[in-house]
Amino acid sequence: MTHPGEQGPPSTAPAPAPRRRLDGPDRFRPRGLPLALLEAGLVALISAVAWAFLTGVLEFPGALIVAVIGGWLIGEVLWSVRAHPLLAVAIAAAAWFVGLVLTWMTAMALLPESTRTFVERLQNTPFLDWLGPQFGWLEIAGLVLYVVAALVGARPRPA
Repeated sequence: MTHPGEQGPPSTAPAPAPRRRLDGPDRFRPRGLPLALLEAGLVALISAVAWAFLTGVLEFPGALIVAVIGGWLIGEVLWSVRAHPLLAVAIAAAAWFVGLVLTWMTAMALLPESTRTFVERLQNTPFLDWLGPQFGWLEIAGLVLYVVAALVGARPRPA
């Protein structure tokens, strides 16, 4: 037993690990590219569903906000693992395309006073036939905003 002022035996307990700061470049949890791709794909799917709901059900041009937020989040997720920005662009473009397909499916599901089943409506109105008259400034602006926002989110930053 030691008395006050005397030094005891050396401690064998390990030193506490230094705390990591959460405000610097290491603010992201270390993870690999496969998990980041899964997260980016989930963001893309959510933004595609939101796009389809806003354009197909509400017919609201505010879907462009979805393109900006979705593209930026895709870029941010992929930047966190330092993936190439073109990967973010590809996933953002895929989100835009899936959003168009989901909009077509929504339009076919909500077709008023149709006596056909949903599958028959999809068969009788192919995607490209439906898209032709629908394709306008909103779809083009959506693609541009998805891509630009993904590039901004995935841009290299100084360390």
